[in-house]
Amino acid sequence: MKRSALLSGLLAGALALSLSACSSGEPEPSLTPDAPSPTASAAPEPSPAAPVWGEQVFAKTFAAGDGETVLTVSLSLPLVQNTDACPAGNAVNDWYKAEGEARMLEAEDAYEMAVADYDVSQAAGLPFSPTTQEMTYQVAYEDGAVFSIRREFYVHYGSTAHPYAFLFGEVFDAQTGEELGASRFFTDPEAAKARAVEAFVEKYSLQDSRDAVEAACQAENFYLSEEGYVFWISGGTLPSANSPIEVTLPYDDMKDVSVDG
Repeated sequence: MKRSALLSGLLAGALALSLSACSSGEPEPSLTPDAPSPTASAAPEPSPAAPVWGEQVFAKTFAAGDGETVLTVSLSLPLVQNTDACPAGNAVNDWYKAEGEARMLEAEDAYEMAVADYDVSQAAGLPFSPTTQEMTYQVAYEDGAVFSIRREFYVHYGSTAHPYAFLFGEVFDAQTGEELGASRFFTDPEAAKARAVEAFVEKYSLQDSRDAVEAACQAENFYLSEEGYVFWISGGTLPSANSPIEVTLPYDDMKDVSVDG
């Protein structure tokens, strides 16, 4: 009986001590949710770099059977050097590479004619001068949206006093390298051409040759400059013009027929 009472007392005491320890101990620390990790923002894409211009040269000297030079060709065409940073570079380079290769094929035909002239001169005991073909270029305009090239092509036959001169121009999208035509810039390309015709007639006093000017002036024959749209007519196209002629139509004057206003 005493043993049972003693055991009951010990158990009751142990339970009391246990409850006391639980209630009087330091509170357990509360768990705070982890703060969300900052989201890394995507770095802004670098702006396309402006083209760094160089030259791709197509050149060859053609000789007759006896070694006499009858034709020399030298074509300096645009080359974008920083194609890694300029997205339009490869397309533009390919365009002018194809142009240079096509010109060199044309030079092969000119070579046959030059050899024929040389043979005739030799048979007749006449002096002979070789034919020269030369092309150069300049960057006429560039901004973040487009850039425009102006090219000159000279052909000098040895027997003529003055070279024939031709003019070419291209406009390219600065992002893709796509060549852009008149419809990209003018809502009505024929209306733009009509204004160019009037400008040619007025600037070069071609009132008596208006029909010839209208036939020679083409809506696609233009390039861009800082001042405006530059239309051209190549030399030899008009009876009174041995060299290329150009007119500039200011951008402000063309707003009513401009795609971009």
